[in-house]
Amino acid sequence: MSLPTAPAPSLPLIPDEAACVSTLARLKSASEPRVVVVGNPNVGKTTLINAVAGTRLKVGNWGGVTIEKREAHLTHSGRSVYLLDLPGAYSLSPHTPEELVARTALLDEAPDAVLNVLDAGNLERNLYLTLQLMDFQLPVAVALNLVDEAKDKGLTVDARALSRALGVPVVETVASKGTGTADVLGRVLGEATLGIGVRYPKAIEDAVADLTRRMKAWPTLPPHAHRYLALALLEGDPSVRGRLAATGHQPLLDAADTHLLALDAAGLDALIDIAEARYARAGDLARLAVPRAEARRTLSERIDTVALHPWLGIPIFLALVLLVFRLTFSVAAPFVGLIGGPLQETASGWASALLSWFPLGRDLVVGAIIPGVGTVLSFLPTLLVLYLAMSFLEDSGYMARAAFLMDRGMRSVGLDGRAFIPLVLGFGCNVPAVSATRTLERHSDRVLVGMILPFMSCSARLPVYVIFAAALFPRQSSTLVWALYILGMLVAFAFALVLRRTALPAKGGGVLLELPPYRFPAWKVLWKHAARRTASFARRARTTVMATVAVVWVLLAIPMVGGQGFATVPPQDSLFGTVSRAVSPIFAPLGFGNWQATGALVPGFIAKEVVVGTLGQIYLGEQATAPAPLGVLDGTVQAVTATWNAVKESVAALPTVIALPHLGADAGADVKSPLAAALARAYTPAAGLAYLVFVLLYTPCIATVGALAQEYGRRIAWITVAYQLATAWVAAFVVYQIASRLL
Repeated sequence: MSLPTAPAPSLPLIPDEAACVSTLARLKSASEPRVVVVGNPNVGKTTLINAVAGTRLKVGNWGGVTIEKREAHLTHSGRSVYLLDLPGAYSLSPHTPEELVARTALLDEAPDAVLNVLDAGNLERNLYLTLQLMDFQLPVAVALNLVDEAKDKGLTVDARALSRALGVPVVETVASKGTGTADVLGRVLGEATLGIGVRYPKAIEDAVADLTRRMKAWPTLPPHAHRYLALALLEGDPSVRGRLAATGHQPLLDAADTHLLALDAAGLDALIDIAEARYARAGDLARLAVPRAEARRTLSERIDTVALHPWLGIPIFLALVLLVFRLTFSVAAPFVGLIGGPLQETASGWASALLSWFPLGRDLVVGAIIPGVGTVLSFLPTLLVLYLAMSFLEDSGYMARAAFLMDRGMRSVGLDGRAFIPLVLGFGCNVPAVSATRTLERHSDRVLVGMILPFMSCSARLPVYVIFAAALFPRQSSTLVWALYILGMLVAFAFALVLRRTALPAKGGGVLLELPPYRFPAWKVLWKHAARRTASFARRARTTVMATVAVVWVLLAIPMVGGQGFATVPPQDSLFGTVSRAVSPIFAPLGFGNWQATGALVPGFIAKEVVVGTLGQIYLGEQATAPAPLGVLDGTVQAVTATWNAVKESVAALPTVIALPHLGADAGADVKSPLAAALARAYTPAAGLAYLVFVLLYTPCIATVGALAQEYGRRIAWITVAYQLATAWVAAFVVYQIASRLL
């Protein structure tokens, strides 16, 4: 039985003038307009929002950095305006979580306008999404971004011709340089209107007209999305069908099925015909906007001949990572010594003077808070330099190449290059990296990557590596830390191979990796990224670490041997020392069966940076309980002098960054902080190596466990905790047995 259909499409190719006028009037009258920013990955959406609104949204050169929609708020011409940054999407027919988030926002947020950001150098590919946006009854404006890169490719884009063909305003921008960004919001709020959509084959347009007519009887369906939903039903979009079925719109699904049967009888495949119509229109628009193109080999292509070389690519990547660590150690080492030494001594002297009337409070501050929190804070310079270097590699576009280079190796363990992205993010923090697995298409890939992610050495572990390397391997510090990061990756890949062949077999196809052009990041943006990450680490030191070391101090103050008083008990006879001593035999085969090492590992489950804070408290707290009181003037002179010396040492160390490992030792190799000196006396090199391997591989922090449970369920989270703890013990045992015979 056939359905009655309208004799002609309900929405012509060009919207009628009355609809455009009323749309523009509504947009201009909106008191707090909401503008969604939509575009393909790597077109500069977030950079554009940052330039327009002055926000600090994270910028990245790979898909999935904007995993969830995020909002910026600003005032423009006396009106509050909300800019909603949606994840990069190639289309609104969702095949990835990013595309689903973007499509859902357009359906449910009911935005007042859409700002579609295009890459001027890749118009034809970008315009497919633009034409899908035209199927919504929403006012649209276009930001033609990256015009400078298009010119480098020999392309000259006619923005006016594109504007006339699309029927919407088009603004040329270079968001990274602020070019044209001042006009974007004014054009969106003052000129955005319904664009010129695609006219599909008549039989499809007739079916769309009938479905949209039926939708008017359903007030629960967003009016601006009727045409889009009708086309999605004809395309057989499973997410749209599931959404409508779950909300009681089965009659619409039945009507769509009847139309599909009729189209099939007429020899039409709606999915293919709709896609072909959009691609054809996108090609016509691209040729109209770029009538003449002179092919030119870009700088990115020339660099990639070396950076992506089959034999040279991986060694170059590993060498760059090593260079980052050498830079981190050479530049930051003097400041680490400054904060962990003179500044910490100054703070202890001042605290001793201020709290001389309150001995118990003085012992807590000088014997726990300052050595514990101060030891953690001493690594802020190291993290700041590391974050600056990593942000440069991310924002320049090189990390996308790293994912491409790793694609072959990842496929050998049943993954693809795109899975390398959340693993790299794990070097910063495992928690957001777990969230980043949502960008992977296959559920099995998401679970697999989530289970191996904690093997990626997060920044919270870095202070432990740095202090042990400085204590036991001062002239090979950067090389040792680099080797630990590589070891974490190798262990992760080994477990990925085992899990892929047993519990989590692959299902489905692979993904397409996109390589953005190389871009020189703005130093202001790099500084913002690095400063934000470092500040986040400092906040954890101020809260989590401070609370933990205070609890440890109390446990160290409680006597477990008769005849000893509170806060006067030797550490080994305290509650903390007694419990740690009872557990320490488990770690004796690993070479660090002392209660101090064991005691520091336990609070590390709360946050890995607490490990070094607890070590500082245990080894330095007792000797720091009664420092000489220090006056304000003397302390200030001591701090300023030490700071100036650290600056001079840091500048002098820069030449060692590019020195080959056998030509130059790490800067500051002969200078040990008080904690490093204490660790050098307490551990052998073999035991120190085993301890570092255990810290690298053992159970993730509680925040990561929570993220794993939220994403994949509690069972997966606790399985991950168990097998990582077992892996850490076995690996540390093997390392100690080998190292004790070689070192």
